[in-house]
Order: sequence, then C-alpha cells, then structure tokens
Amino acid sequence: TTLIILSGYDEFTYAQQAMRYEVTEYVLKPVSVEDLCKLLERLGKRLDEEIKRTQDQDRLRQAYQQVLPLIREKFLVSLLTSVHPTSDAALVAKAQEYGFDLDKDEFMVAIIETDHMQDDVLQSLAMFEVVEDVLKKEDGNRVFMFENQIVIIFSAQSHAEPHYDSVFRKQTYRKAEQLQAYLQKYNFPVVLGFGNLVHSPSAITQSYHQALTALNYSSSYPEQSLLFISDLEKIPFEQQQARMQELKADVLVAVKMGSEEQVQEAVNQLLGEQLASLELHRMQALVLELSYSLEDLAHSYGHTTFTLAEEEGRNLFSELSSLTTLGKARRWFTRLCLTLRQAIAGQRENSHIQFIGQAKALIAKHFTEPGFGLEQISEMIGVSPSYFSSTFKREVGSSFVQYLTTMRMDRARELLVKTEGKTYEIAQSVGFTEPNYFSFCFKRHVGVSPSQYRQANR
Repeated sequence: TTLIILSGYDEFTYAQQAMRYEVTEYVLKPVSVEDLCKLLERLGKRLDEEIKRTQDQDRLRQAYQQVLPLIREKFLVSLLTSVHPTSDAALVAKAQEYGFDLDKDEFMVAIIETDHMQDDVLQSLAMFEVVEDVLKKEDGNRVFMFENQIVIIFSAQSHAEPHYDSVFRKQTYRKAEQLQAYLQKYNFPVVLGFGNLVHSPSAITQSYHQALTALNYSSSYPEQSLLFISDLEKIPFEQQQARMQELKADVLVAVKMGSEEQVQEAVNQLLGEQLASLELHRMQALVLELSYSLEDLAHSYGHTTFTLAEEEGRNLFSELSSLTTLGKARRWFTRLCLTLRQAIAGQRENSHIQFIGQAKALIAKHFTEPGFGLEQISEMIGVSPSYFSSTFKREVGSSFVQYLTTMRMDRARELLVKTEGKTYEIAQSVGFTEPNYFSFCFKRHVGVSPSQYRQANR
C-alpha cells in the first residue's frame, strides 16, 4: 500500500506523525499539475521496482522448492559417505533447514538390494514407492535412493530412558520384517542389510558401511533375506575398549570390597563370551594389561601379585604363557583376583582390630574428662567423625555415645557405693559438668536416681 498526504499544514509534528504511519509522500498545498505529475511518475517507478523485486523472490523461492528434494538427497548421501566428519550440532541444524529432524540419539541404517536389472527404472521406482508407503506413518525414518539401492535411516530419541537401545532394535527389526513381507507380496526379490545401532548423526556413516558389509554375506546365506551385521560379525575389539574399562573397574572394586561371588561374577563379565572370537595374541595382551591393573591395586595395599602367587607355590610368568584359551585365562585371572581379595580383606580386618583397640584405650583414658567426645577421639585417631562412628558401631555393636555413657555410668555406680562423695562431685569425676543432667542420664541408664542407687546398695 502506498500512502500520500496532501496537506496545508507545514508543521514538523504533522510530518513526523506521517512518518510513523509509513506515509510515502507528504506534499504541501498548493500543488501544481507539473509537481503532481512528477510525484506520480516517481511513485510509479518505485512500485515497478518493488513488483519486480517481489517477482524475483517468488521465482527464487519456487526454484529453491523445486531443487530442495535434490538438496535433501545430497545431504542424506553425505551422511553416508562423508570422509571429513561434521559436528553433530551442524548436521542437526542443516537437517532442520531441509525440513527434517536429526536431533536424536538412536540411528540404524538399512540397505535394500535387489537382483533385477539396474536399468529397470520403473521396477526401482515401484519398489521405492512400496517402501515409502510402509514407512510413511513414522516420521523418524528417511528413505532415498543411492548407488542403485534403497537406503533407509531409522532414527529415534531415547529421552535418556534406560534400556532404550533394546527397544529401538526391536522396533526396527519388526519394521524390517514388515518391509520384507510387503516386498515379497509384490514379488520383489530383495535382500535387506542392516548396520549396527549408533548414537549420533555423525556416526550414521559407520552403520551404513556395516549394512553394506552385511549384504556381502548374502551369497553365504542365500536362504536369508534379512541380514543383520550384529548377527554376522562381533563388534571389533577396538570398539569394546570403553565397555572393557567399565568392566575392569568393576573387577577392581569387587576385589577391594566385594565377596568371592562378586569377584567371580565381575571377572566372568569382563572375560565373557563377547571375547570368544579374540585372537590368541590379543587375549594374552589383554590378560597382561589386566594383571598390571591388579598389580597397581596390590601395591596400594603393600602387596605384589607375584609375591602373593609365590606364597601359593605359583610362578605367574610361566603361567601366563600357558593361557591359550579364554576359559584358561578366565580361571587364571579369577584365582589371582581371589588371592589378592583375601590378602586385602585380612589386612582390613587387622586394621579394624587395631582401630577398635586404639579407640577403646583412648576412651578408657579420657572418659572422665568433661570435654571428651566424638570430635576429640576422631581427631586423636586421625579419622573423620562419620567414619569413626560407623566403624565403631559396626565393630563394637553399639554407638560411641552409648559406649562412653555406659563406661561413665559404671564408674559412677562404683563411686556411689564405695565413696561418700556428693552427687555433683561424682558427676564431675565421670565427665559431667551439670549435676542435674548427670542425674537424668543415670536414672535413664540404671533405672533409679543416684541417691536411690546408693541407698539400695549399702
């Protein structure tokens, strides 16, 4: 809309108000015919330029919409083939620009391969439409053509739910079976290859190449039309390293703090069947690495695994060379872990015995002091009050306060019977600064007041 104001007012406030209303021209009267014609000519040129610019934008927008499917497909292909990894954030932003969502953490690639002639365009198009029709109800799947094959990127968002990997795999497998059934219904002879589950957009290329590898097994398994790389090949040893580190940590914790059963279970998890295909030299290298970790733990407790083994009449160096199977390695390492666990447990038990003996001696020495309490004895031993309290109660069976109070009350009963001291004097002699509080504690502990106890026991 173009607005022109013809006004007889030449005040600036009127012109300023007109600017706020986005008036194109503010013309003061009187206006000559010549000035009016020039004004209209000027406005006409301006309108022509705006129309031309708008039409150009519409043309560019239409052109972009026409090539957008090709741009999207090129982007999807780049997810499969990119040599130089792009950040996940950049991939998510680019996908959003192209109209689909990659802000997820569950991805699996499937490739559909057929044995019909590659130049049969109509056959390929028909297959593609069947696949699209089966998957169209689920927004998390992208279907496109690449290298004369139909590629599907399955995706989902776990929302940090535990065990969602298993759920996503099951959903994808069911969808694969449904796809297979539809394609067989329309007499399309196909094989579907599936890569492993990955957890980021930048890792989609890994799943794609694994799906290609799965298709390579089709000649070895001609009766199967669904080929999952997870069924055909174990995860490469290099990809197990993170999980191995977690399992190794579990073993060390079990050796330090766990039972024999927990140690055995942790070792079984660490050296389980997932390593069954491990080459001999890799397995021996792994056992050697685990032995070094166990040696570090032993050293922190003042032991060495070699010395502990020698005490049992064993030579670890000669035994290492005999570990030719996973079962031997598992049994050997379990025995070594249990030997170290026993040494640590015995050392801990002796440490606790010394700890409690020291605590009881200090209580016997200082219980008559009014300021003596948990903080003081913890400082004397050199541990935190919380650790002292929990350890003392676990080993003695009563809390430190209960133990201290019992010792004070026993001494008070003895003094009440054998001396003539006043109640307040006896209270002070067993560590109480307030006689009334002493009487309260005595009656709660013994059942009668100090004076009643003295009278009843004379």
